[in-house]
Amino acid sequence: AFWGQVNYFDWIRPSRRPIWQGIAKMAAEDDATEALADKLRSGDYSEMITAAQNAHEAQLCLKADGGVAKANPYTAFAGGAAQQATAEDDLESDLRRAREARLAQLKDEQTWKRQGHGSLRELVNEREFVEIIGPHERGIMLLDDGRAPAAEDVKRALDRLAKSHLEAQFCRLPADRATFLTHMVELEGLPAIFVLHKGQVTRHLPPSRLFEYASASSPLFKGHLERLLHRAGALLNVDEGSSSDGENSEDERPKRGGWRRV
Repeated sequence: AFWGQVNYFDWIRPSRRPIWQGIAKMAAEDDATEALADKLRSGDYSEMITAAQNAHEAQLCLKADGGVAKANPYTAFAGGAAQQATAEDDLESDLRRAREARLAQLKDEQTWKRQGHGSLRELVNEREFVEIIGPHERGIMLLDDGRAPAAEDVKRALDRLAKSHLEAQFCRLPADRATFLTHMVELEGLPAIFVLHKGQVTRHLPPSRLFEYASASSPLFKGHLERLLHRAGALLNVDEGSSSDGENSEDERPKRGGWRRV
């Protein structure tokens, strides 16, 4: 019982321990060899076949983080393939949504063109103004008398905006043909712009707002006017090419722009 509780090698001289340990190791190897021979004689080759297959299938595989590991190439990248498939599905979904949005935009543009959008329309009188502007969701009307120095510049800027913003109906009505409108609205001066939503006037932009940061003859005026109409709800977006800080690009003092009081 005493010897069973003590490691036999602890009682061997330290100088002779390596010899006895080597003998024990050789005995263990002989036992393993004999066990393998017994399996071969009995026809049990399953472990040998499995070990050979694992050794054959294990190869150096490149991991996603850039490292290298020994693994089965048929299964090592299964997770990566799933992630790639997911990324491709997400990309396809994004492209499909972009195509659908573009098709919807083209459909809207075709509808707006049929309604007469795309240019600054000259109105004959207030009756035509009511008939034309009523069916449109967004409307922008320029009211001027043709005599203010800035009137032609504002008209030209609106005509250019009408071509790039099909979502709104742009029109012009001479002040001498807008008797009812000029008496119902207290005008600061001319030219003036009215923003309409489904035929109803929602905003009035007097000359002091139109020329607050840029005169009508300034190359910055079109961009300033576009942002002003966008903030008023008349336009859906603003051209990315125009400076978002155009109001501060010129002298920040208000410009009168050659407008005339009425």
